[in-house]
Amino acid sequence: MLKDIFKKNIYKFLLSLIPVIIVGIMAPLRSYIMQLLIDSSSYRELLEKCLIAAVFSIGVFIFEWVSKKSQAIVVRDIEKDIRDQLMHKLFHISANQFEKKGLAYYLSKFTTDINIILNDGVNNIYGMIMQAVFGVVAVLYLLCVEPFILLIVAIVSVVQFAVPGMLKKKIGSSRKEYTEALEIYLDGIKSDLGGHKVIRTFDAVNQILGKQQKLSDFVCRKNESSCQTLYWAQALASFVNNGAFLIVLGSCMFFAVAGRITIGEIVAITNMMNFVLTPCRAISNGMIQLKAMEKVTAELEDLLGQESENDNKEYLEENIQEICLENVDQKISETFSLDKLTLTFEKGRKYAIVGKSGSGKSSIIKLLTEYGTDYAGRILINGHELSGLNKESIMHVSPVCYQQTYIFNDTVYNNVALYQDFSKDEVIRALQKAGVYDTIQRLPEGVDEKIQENGRNFSGGELQRIALARLFLRNKAMTFLDEITSGLDNATAYEIEKRLLDEDMTIINITHRYHKALMQKYSEIIVMGDGKIVERGKFDELMEKEGEFFDLYKVLDQ
Repeated sequence: MLKDIFKKNIYKFLLSLIPVIIVGIMAPLRSYIMQLLIDSSSYRELLEKCLIAAVFSIGVFIFEWVSKKSQAIVVRDIEKDIRDQLMHKLFHISANQFEKKGLAYYLSKFTTDINIILNDGVNNIYGMIMQAVFGVVAVLYLLCVEPFILLIVAIVSVVQFAVPGMLKKKIGSSRKEYTEALEIYLDGIKSDLGGHKVIRTFDAVNQILGKQQKLSDFVCRKNESSCQTLYWAQALASFVNNGAFLIVLGSCMFFAVAGRITIGEIVAITNMMNFVLTPCRAISNGMIQLKAMEKVTAELEDLLGQESENDNKEYLEENIQEICLENVDQKISETFSLDKLTLTFEKGRKYAIVGKSGSGKSSIIKLLTEYGTDYAGRILINGHELSGLNKESIMHVSPVCYQQTYIFNDTVYNNVALYQDFSKDEVIRALQKAGVYDTIQRLPEGVDEKIQENGRNFSGGELQRIALARLFLRNKAMTFLDEITSGLDNATAYEIEKRLLDEDMTIINITHRYHKALMQKYSEIIVMGDGKIVERGKFDELMEKEGEFFDLYKVLDQ
């Protein structure tokens, strides 16, 4: 995928090299201009050379500006393409694949890894190309003036190019260790800042700060180690460069005394030498940086090239009429499995799945959406085997509403419409259905009121209703609900669940609320225990049995 991005921008890149090459030719020629000025034999000749130098300097300035501008455009376009491709990939892999890595891992790709590719990769290549042109021009000049000095410079250059090979493996390894350490650090920061209130409430600030100091020290030491290895390579190259300068300067003085070169040529040669040795050092360091970023690039390439579990699967476009589970087993963890599930969910009916914590309630929804990949038995959706269906398409026709309500830092309208093409009237009707529009319309901006970070300008119940309006807006025939009233007060929870049950849609609801008036509205109540179905039936039937559900109801009815 990265190769495709670079291929897409190759013509812009090649075009942007033209001013870079021109600057690469002109910059060393300033040394030749200095030679002409120093060796001028008359005032008139000196004035002519000064005019040439002025015009030359203006030309260098213009082409340097053009080269930087064109380079910035290419880097911008490559950066945008990488960010767009990465975001596109993350929203098209399955939720199961996404959550295996964790948010901190992906954040590091958008920050550290992309910056490494742009700075150590694209910008570095521009710099290496310009330095290479510097070197070619300088070599041609030295070849014309004094080949022996060129020979000295060439020997030193070979030594400089050998430096990256001596340390490249250690540099690449240390850079990768730093990147991995940064991911751990970001994950810790995300977790601790997310628990800001809890940490302060339970007076755990000093402990958390102590933990963060250790993490910070860990990542800083990894960065130090990475930098030290790089600096050793650069210092070694600098030592070779300084020694070469002294050798070349001594040689120039010898040839000047012998009358083979002029004072102006000495100045030009010593400057031109820098345009050979400095490029060698810069290209050497550039090679180190390119080598160091190989693992980062390979990892990002693998992520961009990762196939989704939904790829090449049949797309479910019709509304779900029936879901059948026949003797389904699925291993959830080393200690828990779904065991011999046989269930049928039919269109237009409403199902409550209940049970103690850890009984397997939510595992059923995960199995039917994007988290369940490997299972034994048969799962048929409208007669199609689940393993052959694109699970993203299942959620499109039957969305999942989760216990945790995610709210964007945006307007009420955008939080409900999710940037899709719905009118304000449609959004308002959805908010009315969710029972929250009376509150919204009293706000200064109405549906255009911005919801602040973490929804702090709304109550938990209001946020849950705003999220519920997303479902009503899209008018789906079926929905999965995963304990969406958890954490709400009894009255709010009752009102939200009642509104849903009054809708003409198929509902599969994971719930721990057992209000009699609501339980009686369900077509079937499925009681889970240890990954198995232990009871099923209508509310009155289960109460008469005085079995598992009866015991749950007696304890949890609120």
